[in-house]
Amino acid sequence: MVSENQAPLFYARLSKDDKKRKQELKTHLTEVAEISQRNASKIGMGYVGYCLGLLHDLGKYSKLYQDYLLKKRNDIRRGDIDHSTAGAQYFDKFIKVLIQDNKLKDFLSELIELCCVSHHSGLIDMIDIRGKNKFNERLSKEHYLSREHYYNKEKETVSIEDVKKNIEKDIADKINNAANNNLLSEIEQIKNKIDKTSENKKIYTTFSYGMIARFLLSCLIDGDHTNSADFERGTKIKNKPVNWNIVSEKLEKEINRLNDENKSSENIKEIRKQISDDCARAGQTRRKGCYKLEVPTGGGKTLASFRFAVEMAKRHGADRIIYCIPFTTIIEQNASTIRKIVETDKSDKGKMVLEHHSNISQTSNDTEELNQTELYMQSWDVPIIFTTNVQILEIMFGRKPTNTRKFHQLANSIIIFDEVQALPIKCVHLFNNAINYLVDFCNTTVVLCTATQPLLDKVCQERGCLKLSEESNIVQNRNCMFDSLKRVEIKPEIKDVAYTSEEIASKAIEFVNDNENCLVICNTTKSAKEIFEIVKNKGDYEVYHLSARMMPVHRKVVLRKIKRKLNRKEKIVVVSTQVIEAGIDIDFNCGIRALAGLDSIIQAAGRINRNGTLKTDDGSNKKGELYVYNFNENLGKLEYIEKGRKTAKIILRRYPNADLLDNKIIKYYYADFFYQKDQQKKMQYLICDGNCDGNTELDLLSENRNNYKDDDKCGHLTLKQSFKAASNNFKVIDDIASPVCIEINRVLEIIKEIKRSSDFRERYKLIKKLHKYSVNIYPNQFENLRASKINEDLDIYSISDCYYDKNFGITEEATLDKGGICV
Repeated sequence: MVSENQAPLFYARLSKDDKKRKQELKTHLTEVAEISQRNASKIGMGYVGYCLGLLHDLGKYSKLYQDYLLKKRNDIRRGDIDHSTAGAQYFDKFIKVLIQDNKLKDFLSELIELCCVSHHSGLIDMIDIRGKNKFNERLSKEHYLSREHYYNKEKETVSIEDVKKNIEKDIADKINNAANNNLLSEIEQIKNKIDKTSENKKIYTTFSYGMIARFLLSCLIDGDHTNSADFERGTKIKNKPVNWNIVSEKLEKEINRLNDENKSSENIKEIRKQISDDCARAGQTRRKGCYKLEVPTGGGKTLASFRFAVEMAKRHGADRIIYCIPFTTIIEQNASTIRKIVETDKSDKGKMVLEHHSNISQTSNDTEELNQTELYMQSWDVPIIFTTNVQILEIMFGRKPTNTRKFHQLANSIIIFDEVQALPIKCVHLFNNAINYLVDFCNTTVVLCTATQPLLDKVCQERGCLKLSEESNIVQNRNCMFDSLKRVEIKPEIKDVAYTSEEIASKAIEFVNDNENCLVICNTTKSAKEIFEIVKNKGDYEVYHLSARMMPVHRKVVLRKIKRKLNRKEKIVVVSTQVIEAGIDIDFNCGIRALAGLDSIIQAAGRINRNGTLKTDDGSNKKGELYVYNFNENLGKLEYIEKGRKTAKIILRRYPNADLLDNKIIKYYYADFFYQKDQQKKMQYLICDGNCDGNTELDLLSENRNNYKDDDKCGHLTLKQSFKAASNNFKVIDDIASPVCIEINRVLEIIKEIKRSSDFRERYKLIKKLHKYSVNIYPNQFENLRASKINEDLDIYSISDCYYDKNFGITEEATLDKGGICV
């Protein structure tokens, strides 16, 4: 080994700005080990995390790598030298043998070696879908650099013995010490806990083993990327621990203010206060676990659930609160509400609340080592995070290291899933098993918020049903509250032949004349557009349209106008897609809803008489009315809505006179929705790829029985998952849409500023401003709309404003009056 007194010869990287500053390899390994140790300590695996940090880049202890890094050779390109496998081979060959023989030793080495070889690529397959032992294949891999197809040179090899010879003595000593310190006891504790907790449920046992690997990889990636970014920046940024007592004081003050200024009816105000107080008491008294917050629409669950989370975080010392929402359309407003409460001090500005909801990336670099400054901004090292269900599921099951990096941040956190009924049916068992893992082994508390609680705890136990805490309901007397908060009467009027857009438009005109205003909610943008165009030409009232095809800033402008009209009691009709159903605080006297799932119908009902202020002529309370019609809509690929619509039809036929807001009816609906045979299969996430025939995501991430036999090649492995195949196939949304910016004047100004700026902090702020001017479009629309990159080094696209309509948002037909809306 290199002499202890010898000057450092080995480096991890050069600075990207001037290539002059060098980071010593031993410094990088040690500092990554310390961060990884801190991260892994959350689940009692600090020594394993430390060992991983020391091992992960041992392949850089080679002359070839140093020659490449220091530009001593020009025939080596980035990626030609595999420097991630050496650490795994070093542990397997030189360290594993030092550990006293133990049945857990092989499991320990699998975890450490798997994370080492995967820290740039994401978890590799242990066994692939063809039954090949890819783990052993990777460990026996010869380190080589081959340029013969470019330069006709002979293959050059780097042996693990060469790497060992060059490892600096203090690093070698640290690795040996880490291996001899409690590695086995850490593995033994968590494995025994999993085996005991899973109660012989093989799927949950093996799934949890795989989640340990993902957790440890997350700890390592975060340490690696954080240290790299610190080196680039030249300084370390340490966020001070959050004081939940102060956050609680600020929140209570704001809640009191809102209670004083609330203009709802006294009955509604009292019920909302009771819900909020129940949440506070539960947070102050409950253990960590998995809870349900069943609150009627309009019950104030956003602040109430946050109040629970703050009190729970204060009681148990949680690291962060993560608020997950199924729709990007409401994240900004919810995050803004909380930010105004908790970031009142100047020193806290921009440091307490993070919004993570955009697919916009700062860099188009698709290599393994992404832009370090961007990765640092994505570390989730803040106390309060607002994100989407898509992001959380990608963190738990996706392939990108940038997503995996955040997984350890879910530990010792309070995670709130708002509108949990919107969870894709195919993800049910994956979600349940992952949440159970986080609650059982990661000190995480989970809250499931909705007015229509899906039966996640009643699905197949063997494949993974949600394990709720013993006293799972946060709100007391919930049935009485649901009855007291009924401010709407739902009136289904379903006929054999579907209603045309003309018929729905006529109904809307009739209702606005009788009730002052009317809200129409459609399942498709096509029907919303048709109805809007019919209604707007037939009366002396304002008509507005809302959909996800509109820029967030445009929707905000329109919503402001709508609320102003409603407050002034002016005649108004609003025709919208489902975008208005979640998190929009708006109050109509009556409405029309296209037949859909019962959960969607109840969400729509939450926009009618929301504040309970409707009165009869004699001054007594009056219910609003929501009419449900079967629209003549082609749902096409909207499979979830179609399935919900069919199930709702069954319930309406079976219980023709039932109150659709009754909790029993909601349970009947979900029982039918979940327990149909085709649905039960889908809950495992079926893989339709021909290469994975017969597999499911759940199989690949647990037992993986379809892809291996108990033979010498694979049977000895504890981890048998096809991690890579599973993550490559995993998509929360089948047709993934990507954001594009609309080239209105303000956007063009921001793009110019981005092109001029070289400071990453300034660029980050500018890019964030583009979010409010972006709309998601599908891959096949990029060409039709002539989307183009705003700058070569940025993975951000824009389209001409001629493809933006002032009423409907994005349209694939260029409009003559360019510009649409001026904002």
